[in-house]
Formats: sequence, structure tokens, C-alpha cells
Amino acid sequence: VSTQSTGSSGINAEYGKQWYQRRVRVLRTIILILCHTFTLTVFCAFKFEKFRLLGRSIRPVVMTYAHADENSPLCPLKKDIPGLESGGLPKLQRTIGILSASAIVFGNCVGAGIFISPKGVYEKAGSAGAGLLVWAMAGTLATLCTLAYAELGCMMQESGGEFVYIKKTYGPLPAFLFSFCNAFLIKPAGLAVVSLTFAEYFASLLWSGAPINPSMIKVIAACFIVLIGVMNCLSSNAIVKFCSISSFLKLALVAFLLASGIAIIIKGKGKLENFKLDTTFEGSSSSPADYGLAFYFCMFSFQSWNSLNYMTEELKNPTRTLPLGGFMGLLGVALSYVLANVAYLMLFSVTQIIQSGTIAMDSGYMAFGRVGELIMCLGLLASCLGCQAGGMFCVARNIQSTAEQDIFPKWMAYISPSLNTPIPAVIMVVLCEFLYLLVDVNLLIPCLGTVEWFFYAVTFSVLIYLRYKEPKTPRPVKIPLVLAFGLFCVTVTFVILPLFSPDS
Repeated sequence: VSTQSTGSSGINAEYGKQWYQRRVRVLRTIILILCHTFTLTVFCAFKFEKFRLLGRSIRPVVMTYAHADENSPLCPLKKDIPGLESGGLPKLQRTIGILSASAIVFGNCVGAGIFISPKGVYEKAGSAGAGLLVWAMAGTLATLCTLAYAELGCMMQESGGEFVYIKKTYGPLPAFLFSFCNAFLIKPAGLAVVSLTFAEYFASLLWSGAPINPSMIKVIAACFIVLIGVMNCLSSNAIVKFCSISSFLKLALVAFLLASGIAIIIKGKGKLENFKLDTTFEGSSSSPADYGLAFYFCMFSFQSWNSLNYMTEELKNPTRTLPLGGFMGLLGVALSYVLANVAYLMLFSVTQIIQSGTIAMDSGYMAFGRVGELIMCLGLLASCLGCQAGGMFCVARNIQSTAEQDIFPKWMAYISPSLNTPIPAVIMVVLCEFLYLLVDVNLLIPCLGTVEWFFYAVTFSVLIYLRYKEPKTPRPVKIPLVLAFGLFCVTVTFVILPLFSPDS
């Protein structure tokens, strides 16, 4: 019997090894196909738009049409290029309405974080009631920040977000510092985290229960980045529609979380004590610093609330779409976050939430077993896809609009007239994400978050300054000046607070 068992286990081990090698070969083939597809897409786009192959490098013959002779055979007729204004670059088309704008905000904000582990909030808040209160207050703050940015966006209807506002008020140097930090440090690092999260869950589907090489995780993440880069190069409309579909899937995921909580309560196993008034605030922290850090963790999940300001030139009727789209999107985000946390508290105690690393998948498994866990895993993958696609869409627009102002190299401002996409800017985002895959991004995120809040404070100071400097400038959207001062003080607090925390 011992000999047979040993032989059987040896056969199973050999079969498992062969199965693993087959999966690796299939994955390598997929990665090679995607990499070649990305290279071919970029080359064909450049070649089609009057790019010439010289030696081993691809360089533009006419990078911009502003300095080209209209009679030159290298310069296409302006009337044949949609969005090309006389004497200028091809312009982005206004194709994003209110619903699409709100879907972009929702898709960019709701990444994988809320579905993986909200333990940082409850670890600092200390109780279920305090944690829910912090999440609700964070959603309110993000919504107010969106309305404040809508005032600036409607005053200066240019894509680029904070860059445009800071340059107008403080000059090109501070604007360059913001754009460099935002386009090449803050946003790509956050997107790299999303791609790594996608890779971890995708690998768990391919190799369920088997040890996974960390290098393979990074290869899958790179493959994922390339796929989203190809999508952003080929079509802006496809990205917008994809974000809309992803937003509905995320809403369905939140509904599934709530269904899991209700199913457990029906079985009589729910944690109803988390919602009783006499017990919900038990164990709450008494330290203001703890609540400040809990608030800080929450705001990381809302950090794309200003997405629409980076694509103002692509919004239909910006004075209406910018405030309404932002408000509707943030309202959906805040409600989703609160409902997701309600579902967690139906299923687990605060201590269990703090100890769990994959709280959403644990919720699905607890309510519906392996099927529920699989549904949550697929939902997380869809969430990461939408977040990555919308995030790359916004960052590329930031780079392109900054290059138009001669802050970045001019070739980054190039827009494909036929595809209506900023291809060089997309490539720069892809390359930056590749670089962040080589380092431990989790060590950089807190530092970059502090820098991000610093520039938010600078932007709110712009709003206050322009109220006094240009009081007669038309403002289709106008928030109370007291609210602007309050937002400025809150953002300054977020910059200073981590400096005094021993956990930072």
C-alpha cells in the first residue's frame, strides 16, 4: 500500500508539474501576442499619420501642423482632418455626455481597494459606527471638492486639471512641478498597484491553490498594462463605453455584497451588534490623529474625484456636464462605499475585518461558498479593468494638454487625427507603469499621496485668489467662499497630519 501510495503521489506530482508548465506556455504566448499587438498598433498609427521610418527609429516628419506648409505634400488638408483648427493642432472631440462623465468618475474611483481590505479605516477608528461615519464624511468631502473644481473648470475650459489653474495663477514653474509629479509619479504609481492587484487575482484563477512566482505576477501585470494601452491608443469612445460597462459591473458587485450580508443574517449568523446604538461605537478611538489617518485612508479610495477636469475639452457642454457628471459620479461612489462597508459589518466583526486581507472574497465565500468567492474574484478583475482603463485615459490627457502648453516636449501633444487619441502620451503612461512594477509601489504610495494633497491645497488657494483677483469673471458654477476656505484648511491638514504620525 505504501509503495502504491508513493507511486500515485509521484504520478500526481508529475501531472501537476506538466499542467503548470502548459499554463505557463499558454500565458507566455498570450503575453507575446499582446506585446506584438501593442507594437503593431503604435507603428501603424504613427505610419498612417505621416510618420517615416528612418534607420531603426520612428520619428515624425510633421509632428504638429502649426508650422507646416498647407501646400506641402506632407501636410494633409485641414478640412479632411476632424477637429483640426486653422493654424493649430488636431483638437479632441467633445463626445462625453453627463452619463458617460459620471461613469468615468465612478469607474476611476471605485478600484479594487474597497473590495479588498478596508482594515486601515477600522483599525484607526476602532469601531463599526466610527468607521461608517468616517466613510460617509470622506464621501461628502470628495463631493464638495468636485464642486469646487467644477467652478475652476467652468471658468477655464481647458483640459489639464490643476496644471491649467496653477499655471494661470502662479506661473509655469509650479505648474510644471505639479504636472511632472502627477503624470509621471502619483497617477502611474496608483495604476501600477491596480495592475498588480489584477495580476494577483488573475493568477489565483489560473493556479488555484498553487504557489505563484512573484515574477509571474509582474509579467501578468505588464501584459494587462499593454492590453489597456492598446485600447487607449485605438479608441477614446471604446474606453468611455468600457468604463460605463465596468461601472455597472461594480454596482452589481456591491449589490452582491449586500446580498451576501442579507443571506447571512437570514441564516441567523449576521453580526447585528455592529448596528445597535448601544454597541456600534464600542472601542472607538479617542485620538484625533487616529481619525485623521482613518480619513486619510478613506480619501485614497476617492482620489480620482477630479477626473473630469483632465478632459474638459472632450465634454459636451462643460458648464453643465462638469458639475453634474462629477456630482452624480461621486454620489454613486460614496453610496457604494457605504453600502459595501454595511455588507462587511453584516458578515464580520471589526476585529475580523482588520485581520482579513481579502475581505470581499471572504464575504462571498462565507455566504455562498466557492461559487460566491469566484463571483467576487471575477468582479474584482472587472473593477481593476475599468479603473486602469479610465485612469490611463485621464493621465494621458493630462500629459497631452501639458505638452500643448510647451511644458513637456511638444511631441507628447500629438493627437492622431483619425483615431482621435493622444498616442505618445498613452505610451508614456505605459512606460511609467512598467518602471513602477520594478519597485515596491506600496512604499511609495503614502509619500506620493502627501504630495498629491499638497497640490490640492495649492489649487484651492487658486480658487480663493481668483475670487479676489478676478471677481467679475463669469462663473457658471460658484461655491460659497467659506466652503473654499474650509476645503483649503482640510487639504493642508492632510499634508501636515502624516508628518506627526508614528505609523506614517
